[in-house]
Amino acid sequence: MQDVCLFAHFDKDDRLDDYVLRYLAKLKELNFAIVLISASRLTPTEIAKAERLCDDVIVRGNGGGLDFASWSAGFAKHGAAIGGRLLLANDSVYGPVGNLGSALDRLTNAAADFYGMVESVEITPHLQSWFVLLQPQVVRSVAFRSIMAQPFTTMTRPEIIRCGEVGLSQQLTAAGFRYDALYRHNGTATLPPRHDANPMLLYWREALFDAGVPFLKITLLRDNPLGIEDAARITQQVERIDPEICGLIRAHLARTAATGPTRPRRTPLARYRYALMHRYDRAKRERRSMAAALVRLQLESMVIPLAIWRRLRNSP
Repeated sequence: MQDVCLFAHFDKDDRLDDYVLRYLAKLKELNFAIVLISASRLTPTEIAKAERLCDDVIVRGNGGGLDFASWSAGFAKHGAAIGGRLLLANDSVYGPVGNLGSALDRLTNAAADFYGMVESVEITPHLQSWFVLLQPQVVRSVAFRSIMAQPFTTMTRPEIIRCGEVGLSQQLTAAGFRYDALYRHNGTATLPPRHDANPMLLYWREALFDAGVPFLKITLLRDNPLGIEDAARITQQVERIDPEICGLIRAHLARTAATGPTRPRRTPLARYRYALMHRYDRAKRERRSMAAALVRLQLESMVIPLAIWRRLRNSP
């Protein structure tokens, strides 16, 4: 096989949703051989839907390990046969919004060894793992194979994030490989790490409309964890780019909103802090230094008293 996509899937209702099938079809149009690895218990009917688009379907059941366990299982089976690029993708995003091929061309125009749609600075700079494209030299490397060989099914979620999502970028970079992304957030880079945030939740508009990242995180629309904008307003704006996908988004949200896993809404104080972070970023991009300084002062005035209180509470 040349270019291969290992696609991690999970659905609480053991279904292949229409938005997933559309995503797979778009990947197939780009000549990726697709291996679907599902942590759900897909019925023969659902498997047959996948087989029309995929070169292989692996049903591993919900054995833990999240997406990295699925990618690991797919790589263990097919890694030796991959002769080209490897794409790690999953169903945690709605997309592509617009033309995926065009976005992929823009992404790979930069000289790098591996690519992601979005760079996050939470914990430490790294590529978000829901879309990572690896060049052949990375796929063949000892560093990548050691990452895929980790026992993800025995790990807790924080361990998977540390060893998988964050560790993937860290270990490949340490091995001498370089990465690039369509969205690399610079505005809040001058803020302390305690003000980091998931860019696909807080800066989704900048990622989609400015950087051309053709995806939206499902948690953004389903849960609105930061209390920024609701799904109806977001989909109205997405319709300007890609009306076709909006119906699939609404149908999936209607099916999963009541029963699907959700991310708890942040407290009002936390949501106010995220709003300030967004305001700071906008002021930095518009070169309004005084406005940015004032917002940063507001941010620090919120977190410093809390840090002092925690330290006093934990002191002997």
